[in-house]
Order: sequence, then structure tokens, then C-alpha cells
Amino acid sequence: MHEEALVGILEAADEGFIVFDRAGLCVLVGRRLGELFGVERTALIGGPEADVLKLLASSCEEPDAFLGAVRPGAQGGSVCEIELKRPRMRIAVWHAHAFQSDDGDAGWIGVVRDVTRERSAERRAHQLSQRLEAITSTDALTQLPNRRRFLEELDREHGRAARAWDSYAILRIDVDGLGAINAEIGHPRGDEILEGVAQRLRDGRREYDVLARLENDEFIVLLPGADAHAADVVASRMRDAVAASPFEVGESVRVSVSIGAAVWVPPSGEVGVDVVKRAGDSLVAAKRVGPGSTHVDAGSPPKGP
Repeated sequence: MHEEALVGILEAADEGFIVFDRAGLCVLVGRRLGELFGVERTALIGGPEADVLKLLASSCEEPDAFLGAVRPGAQGGSVCEIELKRPRMRIAVWHAHAFQSDDGDAGWIGVVRDVTRERSAERRAHQLSQRLEAITSTDALTQLPNRRRFLEELDREHGRAARAWDSYAILRIDVDGLGAINAEIGHPRGDEILEGVAQRLRDGRREYDVLARLENDEFIVLLPGADAHAADVVASRMRDAVAASPFEVGESVRVSVSIGAAVWVPPSGEVGVDVVKRAGDSLVAAKRVGPGSTHVDAGSPPKGP
């Protein structure tokens, strides 16, 4: 009577189950297990363990992986996640447990639970998280990394350079006279120019340099491993790329950029934001010279006593 009640409870549950006795014969199969694996219970009950498990494995996306993990482990239990390919694609979690009753019965039971909906929800949450992360770390207009993302990359590079006793450089780039351009031809076309400038700056950087939009009409670039010479070379190349030809935004508009560079050289007590500030001071110096100018602060290790 107790066994009948237990089987009734198991039959009503969302989980499927299968029971093997001491001799390795299948003695019980739950309704839900047959539904999940797409097999008739009559094809399983009374069958030897090897044949029954092989039949169940035929419904799995990776049959060998299922057969390798389906039985209880040395400690008496095991858990694995499986993908079922028929009767329809599902994801399930399989639990296997050995048992031994007071009256001497022994064997093991497999319990399977459909987690397709849960895994789908987890995937959707992960995808949403990735989209939100992309939104919060990407400039909407230029699709470049924004200030937040740039500062994260700068922290990583500063740590690497300090450990490796290496240098790096930062460029701050200002689009000359964009306010006057916006006033003359309108902000929508000014935004088109900013998009075009971003693309030309991409073309002028080295492959591993990090280009970001800092704010308004200012861009910033992280040059890993760069010294003053490399910073000057990359700055000149990016400046020339912007000035190479007019931007066609309903009319031809020539644009230039001014660039300030700062180099971090070990040993130094500076942190990354200190180098960003020095690059800003360098940009001010470049703009004093005139549109399309570059100024490089080479940095230097602190002098000893």
C-alpha cells in the first residue's frame, strides 16, 4: 500500500523517474520520463539496465555524455544536464541516486526534470544584461566606447604597465571649431561630421589602441606600450586622416583636429586619471598653437634625492 501511494505521488509530480533493482532490471518508470524521452514505458519496464539506458540515450543530443553520467557515482549520487532532441528539443537535469531499503531491496533511481523554461529565462536575462552593458559602455552617436568603458580599459593598462615596467600614452583629440560648424550648418550635420571623424580616427589608430568618445567634440585614445615617439607618430597619423579630405554632409566641410598627448613612464606615483589630466593640459597647449596642432608631454620618472 505504501509503495502504491509513493508511485501515485511520483506519477503526479513534474519530474520523471525510473527505478532499477539490484539485478539491474528496470522495475518502475514514471509517466513524465516517457514523455520527456519520447519512449513508451512498456518498452523500458523489465528491460536490462544497459538496453534501457541505451534507448534513453538515443533521445539525447550527446548520447555518449548521457551514458557516461547517468548512473550513480561512487558516492551514491550524480547530477548531469542533458539536451533532449526528441520528441522535441528540451533541456533537462538528471539526478541518479543509489538506494538500499531496510528489507534488503537495493538498486538505483533516476529522476529527470525539465528545465527548458528556466534555461530560456536565464539566457534572456544574460542577453538583456549584455545589451544593457553595451548600452552603458557605448557612445550612442559614434558607437565608440564611452568615458566609463575607457576608464576601465585605462585601469587595466595602467596595472599592466606598472607590473611590466612599461610605458603607455594617452591622446586627447578635439574637433576644431565644431561649435561654429554646428551654428552654420546645424547640429544634425555636425553630428554626421562627428561620426565621420570617429571613423577616420579609427582608421588612423593602431589595431590595439582604444579609441573612445570622451564628451561632446572630444575623443580620447589609449596607446598601450607607447613612448613619446610612438604617441607623436600615431597622433600625426590620426590628425592627417581627419584632414585628408572634406566631409560631404550636403556641402563640403573641411575639418581639423588638435591633439594633446601625455606619456606615462615608470616609476611614477601617477594613476591613470593623472595622465588623462596631463593629456588635457597638452591639448590646451596644442590649441594655443592653432587648429590642427599636436603637443606631446613625454613624461619622465621622478628624480631621486
